[in-house]
Amino acid sequence: MSNGAFRIATLYVVASILWITCSDHFLFALAPYVGDRSLVWLSSIKGYTFVSLTGLMLYYLIRSYGRLSLEVGDQYRAIYEANPVPMWIYDESLRIVSVNDAAVKNYGYSRAEFLEKSILDIRPSEDAFDVLASIRRLSDELNQSGTWRHIRKGGAMLYVSITSHKLTFNKQAGTLVMARDMTERTLFEQALEKLNEDLFEEKKKLRETQLISRVGGWVFFPEQRKLLWSEELYNLTGISPEDPRELFDIYIEHIFPEDRPLMISALGELIENGTPVDITHRISALNGETRYIRQLARLEPDVEEIKVVGSMQDISELRLMENERNRHLQNLENTLDSISDAFFALDTDMRIIRVNAAFRAIIDKKHSQIIGENICTLFPKAQNRFYAVYQKALEERIVVRKEDYSLVLMKWIRVAAYPTAEGVAVYFSDITESRIKDIQLKEAVERYELVSQATNDIIYDLDILKDRLIYNTSLTRLIDVPPEEISYNLEWWRSLIHPDDVDEVISSQGKISADRKTNWSCEYRVDCGEGRYRYILDQGYFIYDEDKAPVRLIGAIKDIDELKRSLQENKRQNELLKEVAWLSSHEIRRPVASMLGLMDMLAMAEPGEKDEIYLMLGQCVEEMDAIVMETHRKINAIIKI
Repeated sequence: MSNGAFRIATLYVVASILWITCSDHFLFALAPYVGDRSLVWLSSIKGYTFVSLTGLMLYYLIRSYGRLSLEVGDQYRAIYEANPVPMWIYDESLRIVSVNDAAVKNYGYSRAEFLEKSILDIRPSEDAFDVLASIRRLSDELNQSGTWRHIRKGGAMLYVSITSHKLTFNKQAGTLVMARDMTERTLFEQALEKLNEDLFEEKKKLRETQLISRVGGWVFFPEQRKLLWSEELYNLTGISPEDPRELFDIYIEHIFPEDRPLMISALGELIENGTPVDITHRISALNGETRYIRQLARLEPDVEEIKVVGSMQDISELRLMENERNRHLQNLENTLDSISDAFFALDTDMRIIRVNAAFRAIIDKKHSQIIGENICTLFPKAQNRFYAVYQKALEERIVVRKEDYSLVLMKWIRVAAYPTAEGVAVYFSDITESRIKDIQLKEAVERYELVSQATNDIIYDLDILKDRLIYNTSLTRLIDVPPEEISYNLEWWRSLIHPDDVDEVISSQGKISADRKTNWSCEYRVDCGEGRYRYILDQGYFIYDEDKAPVRLIGAIKDIDELKRSLQENKRQNELLKEVAWLSSHEIRRPVASMLGLMDMLAMAEPGEKDEIYLMLGQCVEEMDAIVMETHRKINAIIKI
């Protein structure tokens, strides 16, 4: 509008100058033809005409500008009131003196409520200091104050971008504020910033994870023979980043010579045919360690230049653990193969997943013919009396034991099923022999019961678990003790054993039970009353449970005192006879040999020497007589016995 007024003013000046100039020249031209008085009147008329025309023109201009100003004012008010962006005007006291509809709608306050507030009332109290500082920095130009926090009615937070401009409102200094709602954008930016922070943390964690898991990535450009990899791989391989040589050549050099062709061949197969790489090889680190490296690689698709993208992981610890696991598995297999019980393991579908040598021997099939087969294939369910044992152990996760006759193996079998993480482990052993022995033993005990009626032998049955000892009536024939004083436990019986024999009895029984043997016998002395000890022969038979623990000892005690003492006396007599024989064959020979030597000396001796020789002969005779008397005494002792 100012440019239009300038053009009209310029036109007015130009038209006035032209009017004055032209009219003056016209009057000057008429001067010779009119009188002075007429000339004056013409000059006045020219002036009146100019004033009238210019006044009329100014009237129209002023009216046009007034109408235009009103239109402009109405347009500015319409822009302010109907603007979709919240706007308000505050005075020097910071009171809000005007507010548009968008602000009322967006902030939730009514217009009257808005006009009762200051600009500090719609902001958090902690922002007041910064708001005042920002107001002091306002210039007369358009001011961009940045993003601020505002408060809606009800306490909801708004983020707005503030643009302000100083103006005069109602003849007072004020400031027009435009508050564009940036809440969504700000929250998005905050969320984005938080996401970036989280991504940074995740990246940091990823790097830490790579360091912990000992994994890193690499890129290889075959045409340039250029290898690039992450920093983690320098630590992983022990290769120095300062080495000026090509990284690919350095790395290939560190691969074990026997593993190098595998890596190069796999890489060539990937480049030529696109076959992904998944191999494990060994490298020698700078510190001399041998490390196992797993390589994974693929071709990068849709690129002009061939590009191989891969990763490598140090699996040395994993390989060591795997080797250790294999060693333990091998030890387990060896242990299973070394036990006498047959063993097989089932998965949850009752398929056989592991067996030992004893099981293979019973089934008489190869390992490959057994593994993976359902147990019902080898032992038909209709004939397998132990199938319920496997199923119960698998479903109820408890140990299940059972003894029964196997219709498939035609043997008595003891089975123990144990739940495992994979399914169930089953141990079974052939107890046919022990079953037969139990039957035979039962028959033998019955016979003993009959025989014990006609013999002095003591028949007993010891329940080891309950410490209960049962004797037959022959006990009182051996031991002089009233029946009411008999105790039916092992401790009482061992209290009767001679102190010098009790350790041998206990140790011999312990050795038999430790070796899982059945037959035991021992000779020892027992107190038969009043300090009298008699020799007995104790013979027993151990019975074991399914865990090979002794549970019973059935035996017979025989009185062998007379026989034992007779044998001891015979032994003593034999010893005496040996002594007599020794005296006869050795002691007598000594004086006899001396006498024979003296007799030879007597034949050759001079008359003066014979007396001395006779004296020595006498001593030899006395010595031989003493030996003969001792021999006679020992013989008499044997005869008296």
